[in-house]
Amino acid sequence: MGLQRVRRPIRLLTALAVLAALAGPATLLVSPQAAQASQGFNDDNGSVHEQAIEAVASAGITSGCNPPLATNFCPTRAVTRGEMAAFLVRALGLSQQDPAYDFTDDNGSTFEADIEKLATAGITRGCNPPANTRFCPTQRVTRGQMAAFLVRALGLTASDPGIDFADDDASTFEADIEKLATAGITRGCNPPANTKFCPENSVTRAQMASFLVRALDLPLSPEPGFAVDDNDKALVARYHVIRKDDGVDVIYTNNMRYWPRSMAKGLDIEPDPDYADKVDSPGRYTGWDVLSPSTRWEFKNIGPRNDWMNFTLNRPARVAVVWRDDFPLPGWLSGWDEGGSVAIDGDLHPVYEKDYPAGPVKLGTVEYSSEWREMYLILLAEADGRPTPAPPAPAGFSPAKPNVPCPAWVHGLHTTTGPDGARYETWHPQIDPVYWCYFGHEHGSNPALIPGSPMIPYQYVASNVPQDEPNMGFKEFIFKDMSGNHWVRFVIHAGTASDRRICAQFHTLYVSIYDLAGNEKFAAGFKADYGAAFSTGDTGNQVLLPTDCGYSMPGLADQVDNQQRRRINVGSGANNYETWDSREETSQVLNLGMVQFDHAFDIRNPMSHCVDRTCNSVVVRDPERQNATRRTIQMASWRADFEFDADHALGSGEYYTDAYANGLLDPGNSLATRQFVEPGFHLEFKKNATADRIDCSAQDPWLFAYTCYQIGGAGNREHLPHIPDMNLEYSLWRN
Repeated sequence: MGLQRVRRPIRLLTALAVLAALAGPATLLVSPQAAQASQGFNDDNGSVHEQAIEAVASAGITSGCNPPLATNFCPTRAVTRGEMAAFLVRALGLSQQDPAYDFTDDNGSTFEADIEKLATAGITRGCNPPANTRFCPTQRVTRGQMAAFLVRALGLTASDPGIDFADDDASTFEADIEKLATAGITRGCNPPANTKFCPENSVTRAQMASFLVRALDLPLSPEPGFAVDDNDKALVARYHVIRKDDGVDVIYTNNMRYWPRSMAKGLDIEPDPDYADKVDSPGRYTGWDVLSPSTRWEFKNIGPRNDWMNFTLNRPARVAVVWRDDFPLPGWLSGWDEGGSVAIDGDLHPVYEKDYPAGPVKLGTVEYSSEWREMYLILLAEADGRPTPAPPAPAGFSPAKPNVPCPAWVHGLHTTTGPDGARYETWHPQIDPVYWCYFGHEHGSNPALIPGSPMIPYQYVASNVPQDEPNMGFKEFIFKDMSGNHWVRFVIHAGTASDRRICAQFHTLYVSIYDLAGNEKFAAGFKADYGAAFSTGDTGNQVLLPTDCGYSMPGLADQVDNQQRRRINVGSGANNYETWDSREETSQVLNLGMVQFDHAFDIRNPMSHCVDRTCNSVVVRDPERQNATRRTIQMASWRADFEFDADHALGSGEYYTDAYANGLLDPGNSLATRQFVEPGFHLEFKKNATADRIDCSAQDPWLFAYTCYQIGGAGNREHLPHIPDMNLEYSLWRN
């Protein structure tokens, strides 16, 4: 029978007591508070085990799989018996090592000491019974073996006869498996039924993390009540320089970087990862924040401009400029106080200081046009000249460090309450404003553009299907309608880093409209139909042929309207836009009051492409350029307008439908999805008589505020303005 049980956590002290009985006094296991500081890994975003991975990292049980960088966890790699020994030794704080335990095949292994500590504690007996002279450190751990390891480590004895997996009857480890299940540490291998355990399957590193979290009852998220406030934020809220594009000033953030609390000997202050420029001596500025303007060559020889470098302070601060050139000081530095000095790359440079209030700060150029000048550097401290203290971390979690991946608990701070009362992940900026760590993905438009900053519970609709839609895939598009009287908001689940998007015909779409005061006028959340997947690139516009979708993609293409399709790049040479079309008003769309709903999303630099038309997997591209941030929304390509009308909706005011908007549901139904339309509401986006369509694009990576244009035809723009890359500090790797 499948498992239908409440988890019974096995506390760390229970494990310690068992070990004491087995092996005498043991060193207390690694305390989360005292554990080595850990950060989020680059390769676990979107994994169902991500929180567990970060939890075992915070507890000091793992430091990653690519030492000494420790930036990756390798979640899908199978765990070896040697690695298992290291996991358990760290988790249980084992320190005793009996020299009598000497397996013949672990000499020279990285894990030799851990293996012998595990044997001393009686948790392992070897791999070649009955002799047990060998440990087999490089052999993969099966789920059955893992059960035995954990049962012995935790001293589990209780076994519920009601638990009986269908596939472990002949296993040597059947008794251990059922003890592990009785303790709530395993749930099976075929969710949601969980009638099987798969004892012969290898255990991945990610699965091992989840087993350890349940076994040791490690916290996955901060306790309720932990919060940070504006005073905990980094000094700098945002930054950019001004660049000319066709004679027009545009925001530019490439090759810029901000390092909170990081001024120190050895700091590489060059934002471009292909170069290095290190601090030899920070002088009296140790621990100050560091902000580098863009170091692109074009900015090192431009003439006077006093508003070229822009940044915003969250609170009053002392600002210092390290002048790194032998030429005379620029005019905009006149009146600044002389400070100390800083040594960089073998040269000593003077520093000039000035106090600024909270708000925008504007600094000038290097003021030279005949030859290149060295770019200056900006240092920042609190208003009293002291370095900013590190922001707080919740009890039991390692502090989050700046300029590296965020630990999962930081991501967990960005949640909102859904209509059903549950908490859901929601929008967060590309870089956390308090810890200045990197999430590795972004969500587009900042809800703060709308008065009141209304938050969307991203997985609310998908939870009513249910469907797995990872948080990283949700992208927001916020803009004003063509009259300028309403805020319009689209939130689409359209991540381009994984192969999930290939087979999924329906994707969550939220459409909301607010007046300029932020009052909700219209709100729909449903599974929108984006049809079949087609190719673009090497193979032209042909339907894809995946074999693991569970249905025929060509068959789907025959069933849906030809204006509903997702166009995916196929082939390594493909470098086209990825377009998601839904230009047909389905009955579901009409049920929600959207009577003209001709729209498409264009992703101009998608993160991955299919190898061929089979497209059972995707290849992730170089995220430095292919990071899916250059997105647009098109409307009214086939229709004259884009229209919302309350009179066509199934309900008025607040009402509930199923997740696909096929019909009305009672609000008390567990699958009910909230919809809203103000009685009598009506709004049209009309393209003018000569325009081909309405296109909207964003220019600012901090706000992602979209501006809409009439495109094509006499008197209109031929195309959108240039859309810059939005990858702040090269921080995106899975978007």
